[in-house]
Amino acid sequence: METTGFHDVTKTKPSHHRPTNKAQPVAKTQRPVTFEGGQLAKEVDGCTSCTTEAKAKLIREIIDYEGSHGQCTQTFMKKVRKQIRPRTSP
Repeated sequence: METTGFHDVTKTKPSHHRPTNKAQPVAKTQRPVTFEGGQLAKEVDGCTSCTTEAKAKLIREIIDYEGSHGQCTQTFMKKVRKQIRPRTSP
């Protein structure tokens, strides 16, 4: 028997085609989960001086802040409200 040096290593058995046991990725929340975060998001949505991109960015910031701190602090809410306040001309 002559060996050509080629060895087929493809997996053709059905046992190699089993689904993986990886957990499905958790979907990110689209809205804040705390009461304070929800109220703040409503204020951001109701803002007429912000663009839709700015609103989406602020809501994502609220969600991220809740994820890292558990709830929105008064200081954080003041910071967000300051960003959505209409600009006044001097």
